[in-house]
Amino acid sequence: MKIKNGYLLRTIADTNIVVPVSERVIEFKGMITLNDVSADIWRFLETEREFEEVVTYMIAEYSIDKEVAKRDLKVLLSQMKENGILEYDK
Repeated sequence: MKIKNGYLLRTIADTNIVVPVSERVIEFKGMITLNDVSADIWRFLETEREFEEVVTYMIAEYSIDKEVAKRDLKVLLSQMKENGILEYDK
């Protein structure tokens, strides 16, 4: 899985904002704000990753329990999929 091309993460006034660019502007109207942890995971997903790889990254980066990492990641990925910004084969 990875972030689809055509979306950029920018930090403006300490706020992480995802904006569509190019042809994505037509299919996605608006912006998404992310907290710092979600923005960090976004950056990690800018290249192709497996679910377990992201979980391992979250555990190492944030010193959280594996089950918490899985649960929180599933929620974030679900929201990304709903908004059509995630390429996900599974």
